[in-house]
Amino acid sequence: MKVFKSFPQIVRYGLLFYFLIPYFIFIKYFSLDLNLDYQELSWAFKNSLIQSSITAALVTLLSIPFSLGLFALKPTASLVASKLLLIPQILPTLFSILIAFSILNPFPMGTAGIIFIFVLIHLGFATVLVHSATQEKMSGYSMNSEIYGISRLQFFRRIYFPILKFELLATFVMIFVFCFASFSVPLVAGGGRGTNLEVLIFEKIFIGQNWPAAWTLNIFQSLFIFILSFSILKNRQYEPQEFFAGNYLRSKLGLCGIGIYLLIYLGGYAFGVLKSLSGFDQLITFSAEILTATIRSFQILTVYLAACFILLYAWIYDFVKNGSQNISSHLISSSTILVSFSFYLLFPSSNYGDYFKITLAMSILFFPSLFKSFLEKPLEKIKSQIFTAQIYGIDSTKIISVIVLRQIKRPLFLWISFLVVWFLSDFAILKSLGVQRSTIGLMAESFLSSYRLSLAYLLSLYILFLWLVTMAAIYFVSGVIDVINKKSST
Repeated sequence: MKVFKSFPQIVRYGLLFYFLIPYFIFIKYFSLDLNLDYQELSWAFKNSLIQSSITAALVTLLSIPFSLGLFALKPTASLVASKLLLIPQILPTLFSILIAFSILNPFPMGTAGIIFIFVLIHLGFATVLVHSATQEKMSGYSMNSEIYGISRLQFFRRIYFPILKFELLATFVMIFVFCFASFSVPLVAGGGRGTNLEVLIFEKIFIGQNWPAAWTLNIFQSLFIFILSFSILKNRQYEPQEFFAGNYLRSKLGLCGIGIYLLIYLGGYAFGVLKSLSGFDQLITFSAEILTATIRSFQILTVYLAACFILLYAWIYDFVKNGSQNISSHLISSSTILVSFSFYLLFPSSNYGDYFKITLAMSILFFPSLFKSFLEKPLEKIKSQIFTAQIYGIDSTKIISVIVLRQIKRPLFLWISFLVVWFLSDFAILKSLGVQRSTIGLMAESFLSSYRLSLAYLLSLYILFLWLVTMAAIYFVSGVIDVINKKSST
């Protein structure tokens, strides 16, 4: 039947429609306003460019020696270090802001402070990306260069950088986009001097009540990000090759840099928590509110994860049927303000309204970027297996369950980890959605904004505990399901 033949196309364009819902809502409610204060726009755009480009340049440059530092470790130690380096990216902005405020006292509000927090957040993630790209593409070049007497300088100038130039550019652009669309960091650390486009849009909506101007600014920002992402962040496939690190790809200096970075971040957080333990008795007085917020957070989290798994299944189905990634993968950093304010207008401030708008907003904001970061490459790697299965006439549902999901377990688990911890700690999206009922993230932000840093630190530690318990439960349930599937297949 025609309906079933066109079903893959319905899924493909349905996914794109889903991630563009906020834009359709804005088109319905608002019109463009080209009568802007172009001096104000130029100032905010310049701040966004400066903050994003300097951060991306610093992070990309530092990630090169840091990635070489990982090769100086044994495989097991390197794997542990890689996981530790991902912690600043996994932990939501709330944690990094707390750490930055603890390290620098007084904190330099403005562009310098924003860049410091951005580097703190993204450096470990970029290091892991460059390390992974080096393993994929460098194979035995380092060892061969040493055998043929090519100097280290020539190796990097003639071999390393030419081979990895696309990956380094992609890392730069990804970090640039994350920073360019950031809302929470400039809002907290900008101090009026570091206002970026996202904060300007927020001010136009909630302070100036100039919604058409905010819509116009957001279209400008979103188009800029989409074009940049679409033109640069395209996944490239390479033939798998055996990798040998060689001495040229090992750096003790880079390893020292990793140690200093982790000491600053993890040590800074540990110091803040230890310093805040004296306020534990004060936190106990909020136990009833914390319990209520915890229950509510997990109720919405359940709905949110279910929605994300439905989206993931549809996305994988689209990939299996069409052989390419959905174009929505380039919507990696939509405007927090636009998405949140759209659903703020669409849904009432009620219990069920909060379920819908939080689930929709967070899935639209988090899903594409996390999919691109952790699941896109693993899917591309098994593309040939999918094609072979299709030749033999295997059903798409069976391909997804037997071939795809079984081979992407590790990146899938990491993807879920990000979804959970970002959800539990978020406050910027919830505030923009106009959520009135308390969640764990909103409670932590209220302590932070009222300068009760000790309570904010202790609540952040509680969030980490909830995250670990949740992931342990998910891991246990997935293990039970695997055992049941194996028994049923034998």
